Amino acid sequence: MIASVYIKDGNIHIYNEGTSLSNLGGLVYELGRPLLDFVCYEHDRFDESFAMIADAFNNEYAHIAIKQPEYMSELRQLMSEMQQREIYVYFYHQMLMDFMYTFIESPRMAIKQLNDIIPGAEEKLRWTHDFVWPKPPLEKMFVDKEKRLYRAAVDAISIMYEHFKVYQDSMINEINLLINFRTVMGLQVSSPMEYLFRIEQYRMSKIGKYYHLERPFRTFYGALPSEEIAELYEIDTIEDLFRFEFVKMIERDIFIRKCKNCERFFIPRRRVDAEYCDRIYGDTNRKCSEIGAMLRYERKVAENPILEAHKKAYRRFHSRVRAKKMTQSEFMQWSDEASSKRDECLAGELPFEEFISWLEQGRVRKARKSEGLSNDNKT
Repeated sequence: MIASVYIKDGNIHIYNEGTSLSNLGGLVYELGRPLLDFVCYEHDRFDESFAMIADAFNNEYAHIAIKQPEYMSELRQLMSEMQQREIYVYFYHQMLMDFMYTFIESPRMAIKQLNDIIPGAEEKLRWTHDFVWPKPPLEKMFVDKEKRLYRAAVDAISIMYEHFKVYQDSMINEINLLINFRTVMGLQVSSPMEYLFRIEQYRMSKIGKYYHLERPFRTFYGALPSEEIAELYEIDTIEDLFRFEFVKMIERDIFIRKCKNCERFFIPRRRVDAEYCDRIYGDTNRKCSEIGAMLRYERKVAENPILEAHKKAYRRFHSRVRAKKMTQSEFMQWSDEASSKRDECLAGELPFEEFISWLEQGRVRKARKSEGLSNDNKT
């Protein structure tokens, strides 16, 4: 068992057990935050992070260095930092290092263990089947010219990367199902957990099996630092953690929404019908909740020629007010009429060409230089 978890005060508490490679004790996360951070985790970050780990084995004596106390100390520090930042990705780091340490003892056993977690892994690592590491003391003199540990790490990371993408998509599908059921069913449920029951019914109708209801959590009782007795849940894999957190979020009626600006999932803070998250958007240094509505409108305008034409005409006429060529009262009267005709055009009641022709009325065009020269020549 890698960790035990429980819920208290709306937070998920995680305690590392004996097989965890992190040297941290108890960790506390806001319930729902680790899950949503993972489903928003970018693929490139995963690839780059694990490529750096693989490079540590890119030498002929990696099978010796990995057993040194200094390496183990640095590894535990790295794993602790990862567990604090990205608890779900941490499970892939744990999976990789479990594979590597088993591989230097028995490649066959390492492949079997990885294949038990990720079916199909054995095929990509079949090249290692006939290799056996020299036994001590020859092991310390063995020079691994083919850098087998590095090759195994690269292949294992490739396998985990594909699993990560597929599993992340499956989590996103689960969240989308929950959002859809909440949208359709609204408050017409007897309890929050009815959403989970409906999701399971839908899954049974589509693929013929349940996911949560047929697989109860492995639980036990333990003492917390406060001397309380709590029901703890066993966590061995990333799937264990996902199932636990997802169910607990539903049980506590924690709403999930998709930001209409960045399209990432978030938990509304102030109101459950919030449309934008509080993440910083791109390089704007501003939150989606601050600029989301404006950007969404601009994208909508850019995609619709009717709205684009109205927007350009609005700016043109408003500039007349600033230049004192039109009064504010005249502009407001024009704006009301322009909005009305825009809506008629959007509804198909006014032809687009007529709408454009109306917008062009009263437009003052500056004579081009070429036209001015031509007129001078005529005189």
